[in-house]
Amino acid sequence: MGARGVYGWMHGAEHHRGGVGFFRIAEPLRVFDQLAPTFHGTDITYDVLDQCDTIVVHNPTDIDRSLTWSDLARAQTHRLILDVDDAMWCPDFQGFRDYYRPEVLERLYANVRLAHVVTTPSAVIADHLSQYNPNVWVVPNTVPAWLLDHRPIRPVRPTVGFQGSDSHVHDWRRQEQQRLGRFLQEHPDWDLHTYGGFGSHLFGKSPRVHYTPWASSTEDYWRNVSLTVGVGPLRDTPFNRAKSALRAVEYMALGIVPVLPHLRPYWGVYTDGVEGKFIHPHQTMYTVLRGLARDGLGVIAEMAERGRQLARLYTTEANLERIAAAWMSV
Repeated sequence: MGARGVYGWMHGAEHHRGGVGFFRIAEPLRVFDQLAPTFHGTDITYDVLDQCDTIVVHNPTDIDRSLTWSDLARAQTHRLILDVDDAMWCPDFQGFRDYYRPEVLERLYANVRLAHVVTTPSAVIADHLSQYNPNVWVVPNTVPAWLLDHRPIRPVRPTVGFQGSDSHVHDWRRQEQQRLGRFLQEHPDWDLHTYGGFGSHLFGKSPRVHYTPWASSTEDYWRNVSLTVGVGPLRDTPFNRAKSALRAVEYMALGIVPVLPHLRPYWGVYTDGVEGKFIHPHQTMYTVLRGLARDGLGVIAEMAERGRQLARLYTTEANLERIAAAWMSV
């Protein structure tokens, strides 16, 4: 079954420029436009309902949007697609805990029940939500194909770094900070560069420690990020085991070698020692980074190029059929 038009119902006027609104709605809509007209906005109006027969929304939990979702389901005039990208029933971050109270979660589950299609980038989340809706599809987070032809700014010196919101602060336990600090101390030719909501304050002031705040959009970040190796600690928790592989995909597409924990989100995304490195339970970030530094920049560059080639599997264009199969499954 096709679509007459697809509307991405966003939460916040600029939500389509970054974060989940970009990856879960705006970016899929950009490519789905090959199959049907697509557009997005923050309001459900009569004009919107006239122009489309399919509505995609991410994680609606507030009362007003839940009431509108219920009205749409009752009308039975539009295909309703609901996306969930994080396991908010078991969050690690205190801000998420404070918001996702039992009544908020119940609204989310009620909205999941009303949807015709439920999508998520995580098989773990899909398994959980299948108890509320039988039509749950895993649709991965993807990057645009143009990113693989973009040549990011190369750092002047070898640079390890990461990007992330405040919700990842708890993953940077003291021992992880110390291990990265030890690597920098023993490798004075390497720098550290962090992007996003936090970072530099974890490692103190140094001319070798750089920090760039959030860009105005995800695409601006991609055009300006400058790293050799990308890290991203994750504690082994139920919330983190339900994460997507996006960090690895972004790093590879940008020609950045991923050095990530060997947790479920990254299983099978790349091969250890070929396109990136895994930090296995018997290893630490320090030992893996030290090994890469010993391999040398030539080996790292070869690994980065193999990663960019592998990232072609994870472009939005390459996954259009998968997106369409999910969205048009009813």
